[in-house]
Amino acid sequence: MFLDMNRPKQLVERSISMMIASYWLSRCGVRDDESAASPPSALDTTTWKAAYDSFFDAMGDGRTPSQFRNSMKNARDTFDILFDNGRIGWVDSEGQQPSLSSSFQRIHDQWQLHPDVELEKFVLGLRAGIPVAADRQARDPQARTEGGEKVFISIKRERDPKAREAGLMIHGLDCMACGFNFERTYGSWGKGFIEVHHVVPLSEAGRSETDPATDLIVLCSNCHRMVHRKRGVCLSLNELRAQIE
Repeated sequence: MFLDMNRPKQLVERSISMMIASYWLSRCGVRDDESAASPPSALDTTTWKAAYDSFFDAMGDGRTPSQFRNSMKNARDTFDILFDNGRIGWVDSEGQQPSLSSSFQRIHDQWQLHPDVELEKFVLGLRAGIPVAADRQARDPQARTEGGEKVFISIKRERDPKAREAGLMIHGLDCMACGFNFERTYGSWGKGFIEVHHVVPLSEAGRSETDPATDLIVLCSNCHRMVHRKRGVCLSLNELRAQIE
């Protein structure tokens, strides 16, 4: 693969989360023979396309699925010069591997002494929607959560936080599948807490207007996990209700 120095500039700057995930893909791929490594086993896929797509919901940042795959693949290719994974990564027109840019080198410097299992756990957390502040990541690449709100998947992905607020005003704080209410169970500690779910995942809807009345529902944490339990499947509210015994 040759590095095209004249290729268009990225329309969307890669986030730190996307860079770390690309580093993990390059470093921790599965290589059983002399062929190039396949995706890490934790992703449960043998195709790189599916591997990239599994990060789209958490890291798409407005790109189309195709743009996202290309951006993540390019980042993974860039990190390939660091690892014996059967790929040569980016090379220039003379076949030479260029040195890493400062942003790529910074990711490697932060993670090179951490074991694979720790890196994997962190990246899978990113994929699940746990946000990472850039300044915190620079100091300490450990995944941490405080309260429940930092693991809200759809809240993190909403383009306009006012859509969530409107959804709560319309639908209230009772889970629309099982009726669970956090305040009734946990008292003041659970007051105001509920998760907001897009009826049609943003990865499928793309850039579109969000109608809080029809496009958003509220779910407790258990029901929200069940909606997304199987990769590639997103249950409708009625389908989820049908699973409740």
